[in-house]
Amino acid sequence: MISLALKWIWVLGAVLVLLITLVVYDGAPNSDADLLLGYGMLTLAFPLGLALAVTLGFLGQIVYAMTGCVLTTSYASIILTWCVFFITGYVQWFVLFPRLRSKWGAES
Repeated sequence: MISLALKWIWVLGAVLVLLITLVVYDGAPNSDADLLLGYGMLTLAFPLGLALAVTLGFLGQIVYAMTGCVLTTSYASIILTWCVFFITGYVQWFVLFPRLRSKWGAES
């Protein structure tokens, strides 16, 4: 019962982060709306979200170094980024963590 309530709170929080980001986004390629999305979803998907953000940052640097291509903020990039962090956080908190907790509980 409590885990179902926490799941709903987490999902609603993630959706709220997406909606606020989409409302705040002003259409400029250098918009800072993605910072709101990044910090919000990084918080909800911590700690795997942090590893994901670092990995994506390194991949972005590699793409820039090899091609000179700079990724800009758009509605599509906001939604794609949100989906990646949402899936990561959801799997972490509601699939992997319960499995680990039940495995550790069975060993005790």
